[in-house]
Amino acid sequence: MFIATGIATIILLAVATVRGSQQRPDFSGEWILNRQASTLSSGADAAESGIWQIEHREPAFHHKASFVMAGKPFNYEYELRSDAGEIVGTHEGTRTVSSLRWDGDALVVMWRTERAGSATTISFKYDLIEEGRRLRATEQVRGTDHDQDNVWMFERG
Repeated sequence: MFIATGIATIILLAVATVRGSQQRPDFSGEWILNRQASTLSSGADAAESGIWQIEHREPAFHHKASFVMAGKPFNYEYELRSDAGEIVGTHEGTRTVSSLRWDGDALVVMWRTERAGSATTISFKYDLIEEGRRLRATEQVRGTDHDQDNVWMFERG
């Protein structure tokens, strides 16, 4: 009995070590919006062009976005860590909870913004597809007057 338990423990430790040592995808690079391959909800469909600059050195993830939306520039930038759990911030009565986590080989980023009497949640699931040539960003927006489900497709620049 003791030998069988010991062998089972060794096997479980070996499997955990192999899983823990597997390389995670690196999302670093310049990504150019493929508008035709994207599926965008009303509002997001105003995107004419876009470029994402991602610097990913696990666990740090720095994302810089530049879009042209209905002829006007729209930019944003953030940096999160996949090992930090939830980050909570408060500014002028607004509470924001942010997080970045792994879901298999995908990265999931989430922001929840809470104001008096309302909350908005935006999440993205980032997947590298087609052997890393494409980045698929599945977005979900909830708690606004224009909830959205978008699939943004980007090509490696």
